[in-house]
Amino acid sequence: MTNTAQLPDTRIWSVRAEYGNVLVDHFLEQGIVSMGWLIGPITESDSTDEIIERLTKHNPDAKAQTLRVWAAEIKRFNREMAVGDTVCTYNPKSRIYHLGIIRSLLIPAELGRQSEYPDYSHDYVHRVEWLHQVPRDILSQPTRNSLGGQLTLFRLSPEASAELRRHCSG
Repeated sequence: MTNTAQLPDTRIWSVRAEYGNVLVDHFLEQGIVSMGWLIGPITESDSTDEIIERLTKHNPDAKAQTLRVWAAEIKRFNREMAVGDTVCTYNPKSRIYHLGIIRSLLIPAELGRQSEYPDYSHDYVHRVEWLHQVPRDILSQPTRNSLGGQLTLFRLSPEASAELRRHCSG
């Protein structure tokens, strides 16, 4: 997977492959990143409040703040991630960050409708060309700390993005 292709000089998106990164192999094999929210497709006209209302129907016990965070992540995945952006995901078994470039706008997914992943439903995915691998253990402590958050989707700090990029180029 590691090659000499350069990543764009931008901040990097981190996308978790579900709880515990259980779908990381699927992400890598299929060349995708996805998020599951079980509320159907999101359109450009859907407001944060509309997304929260739909999330609440499927997650009635979730706290208001949690629903707001999920809605923000959904909007970023749908509206901010763009073709040419750099994305990373983590494989905790191998302790490796995988980095690639988003190669498509959102496209319909069948993930979750396959018996292999019956507990996950992802309506849309971004196609990703996975290019590099960075072992977690060679990263500085501040970068490792910044990558260990609880969010499903977030932008890395400029410092963490630069460090990952440096390790990709040798």
